[in-house]
Amino acid sequence: MDLNKDAVHRQDDVESGYDAKIRDDDVVIHNDTFAIKREALGTDLPPNYWRSPGFIGTVAALCFGNISNYLSFVLPANSLALINETLGPSNNISWVSLAYTLGLAVGFLIVGRMSDIFGRRWFFIGGNFLALLCGVMGAVAKDINTLIGGNILGGLAGAVQISFTVAISELVPNKHRPLWVVGIFASSFQFAAFGPVIAQALVANTVLGWRINYYINITVAGMAVVLFVLFYHPPNFNLLHQNRSKMQQLKRQDGVGLVLFTGGLILFIMGLSWGGTSYPWNSAHVVATIVVGFLCLVAFVAYEAFVHRGDPLLPLHLFKTKGYLAMVLTAMVGSCVYYSMNILWPSQIAYLFGGSPVHKGWLACVVGGSCLVGQIVGAILCQYIKQSRYILIGGCVLLLSFSAAMVTIEPGQEAKGVGLMFMACFSVGVVEICSLALAPLALPSEDIGAATGALGSIRSGGAAVATAIYVAILNNKLKVYIPQYVTPAATGAGLPESSLPDLYSALTTGVLTAVPGITPAIEAAVGAANAIAAAQAFRYVWYAVIAFCCLALGAACLTVNYGEHLTDTVERKLHGKTVHVGANHEPPEKV
Repeated sequence: MDLNKDAVHRQDDVESGYDAKIRDDDVVIHNDTFAIKREALGTDLPPNYWRSPGFIGTVAALCFGNISNYLSFVLPANSLALINETLGPSNNISWVSLAYTLGLAVGFLIVGRMSDIFGRRWFFIGGNFLALLCGVMGAVAKDINTLIGGNILGGLAGAVQISFTVAISELVPNKHRPLWVVGIFASSFQFAAFGPVIAQALVANTVLGWRINYYINITVAGMAVVLFVLFYHPPNFNLLHQNRSKMQQLKRQDGVGLVLFTGGLILFIMGLSWGGTSYPWNSAHVVATIVVGFLCLVAFVAYEAFVHRGDPLLPLHLFKTKGYLAMVLTAMVGSCVYYSMNILWPSQIAYLFGGSPVHKGWLACVVGGSCLVGQIVGAILCQYIKQSRYILIGGCVLLLSFSAAMVTIEPGQEAKGVGLMFMACFSVGVVEICSLALAPLALPSEDIGAATGALGSIRSGGAAVATAIYVAILNNKLKVYIPQYVTPAATGAGLPESSLPDLYSALTTGVLTAVPGITPAIEAAVGAANAIAAAQAFRYVWYAVIAFCCLALGAACLTVNYGEHLTDTVERKLHGKTVHVGANHEPPEKV
């Protein structure tokens, strides 16, 4: 570590309120939590480091983990109707996806800070093993509740797998972070872009049907575990802490905060998802869970700020860094669109456009595909345009504009809907890659996991809340508009009023042939009226999206430019025999 970089670290620590000092020639004391050995830092890289099996194997492991994450969420999210038909029907089917985003929110907060402190290796191995278990539970599930339990594990695993942004960011030069992050994101392009079609094709052409999604994930997650075990050796606990033992460090961890955050978020989401569907909005079930959940989240923040004296689960000093909170809020809204649209866009397609399952699958590809394109474009912009604040503002303006335009979609306007959805999710990709790659740059290197974990947790928690809100709005509005439009259309076409209850039950599955008195003419009239009712209901969903987009635009205006932080500095380096290749033949690599 050279003296200039050492001075930068000391200056950063002083500005952040740390008591930074150099204890001896081998250890840098950053604060009360870390005593980092110089050997852990990304200086004096071995010869052939970037071409070593250790570095290449680590990148491959991160790619397999990222692919597994998409297999855990995107493919099942596009098979929910078929899953519900096989294992249900269940009113809790939306929790298959909600459980995943809840697991993400909790997992990010744990993985981010804890891997900063204890080292990342076993978190990445364990997280990908949880993804393997998620695949096993999905493959053998006999009911919806088992699938929900599996997806909770999938969400916890996903928090680790998406944290590749932390793992790769600390191993490469700061100036190349955006390109490396988007490169690993792009490794999953086949499922990110074409997941809906793949899901439909697997269901239609394999004996296992939708379960094969989970069997594939078992294989991919297993490969990730093997590669992490063999090649991923980042700085361990002993290199990060020269001042205390693991047991001493464990006693400093924040168990109370974890319980408050996890319990509060779960209760809050449960209340939102129950409202107007399982129970009336004014029922004790809904009111109690929302209120208690909200109070637990408030208590969590208060406990972190005023009570806990060890290492907090959510270091509040992160939010004192100029622009960080604004970046977090901007990223959160992007996720509120992306995760929820993976669930709701296929429903909007089914209601408004129709067509064969494969055709619907192609239309649904627009969410993941356009988001990936946006991530690639956003990474290139961040790499070469130092005024990153304006990239975020531009992305949020586009997101607001095209989300507002989605309100105008009518039944049959397929091309218009696909075009607007593409641009909305393209904007999400730009916003997300800027946030994930740049947000930790202005913070000390020892906080990179905490910064990304807090961002990811708030981002995923916000997405879970938004999804619950959107689903609740849609379900409640469908209850209003379907009777309003379908009843006169059905009876006007000749359906007996006594068959209306059977008709409404059949509409939940889309199969009307068993309704007494149904004819092709009545079925056509009901289908057209049902589409109009759904178009009216989805308008209110997009009104809610617009409100979130306004929040994102306001936050983007308060972000800062990160161009000055895009330097040649490498924060950490890998260790072990697999990165010391050709050490006796070539000089150390320069970064």
